[in-house]
Amino acid sequence: MSHRTRSALTLSTAAVLLAAATATCSSAVATTFEATAFQPPVRSSVQRPAKMTQPVDLTAPRLGGGKVLVRQDGTHGSRVLEFPRAGKGDGDALVVAVRCHGEGRIDVRLRPLGVDFPVECRAGEVRAVHHESAVSHAGDAGTIAVTATPGSVRWSLTVGRDALAAVDPM
Repeated sequence: MSHRTRSALTLSTAAVLLAAATATCSSAVATTFEATAFQPPVRSSVQRPAKMTQPVDLTAPRLGGGKVLVRQDGTHGSRVLEFPRAGKGDGDALVVAVRCHGEGRIDVRLRPLGVDFPVECRAGEVRAVHHESAVSHAGDAGTIAVTATPGSVRWSLTVGRDALAAVDPM
C-alpha cells in the first residue's frame, strides 16, 4: 500500500470516528435533557439555618470610679499582670473586676495581698465579678495571676484603686 493511500484511509477513518463520536455525544446530551425535562421536581429537605452566634463583649469591665491600673481585654489562657504601687490619693482598696465566657473556671490570685478567688464561667453567658481588697498590703505594687481552666474560657479584667466601699452591717 502506498503512502498516499494509507494517509487517505487514515483520514477517512478519523472522519468516520469523529462523526460517530459527535452523534453519540449529541444523543447523550439529548437523552439526559429529555430525562431531566420530564421528571417531576425533586423536593429537597428543609434545612435549618446555621445557628448564629452573637459576638461576645469581653472588653475589660469599667470600674465605678478610682484610678485604673491594668486593663486586659478578651484573653484566652492564663496570664500574669503587674500593677504599680498606690500613689497619694489613689484610694485604700484594690479593686478587681473580671468578666468571663465559656465553660470552665478562672482563678484570680493577687500578690502580695494573699487574696485568691475563683470565678465559675458558663458557656453562652458572660459572668461578671467585682472584688475589693482593703488589707495592709493593698497599697503595694504587685501581680495579678489569672489561671483559666480549660483553655477555651475567655476573660477580661480591670484592676484599679479606689476608696473602700461602705459595707452594710447585718
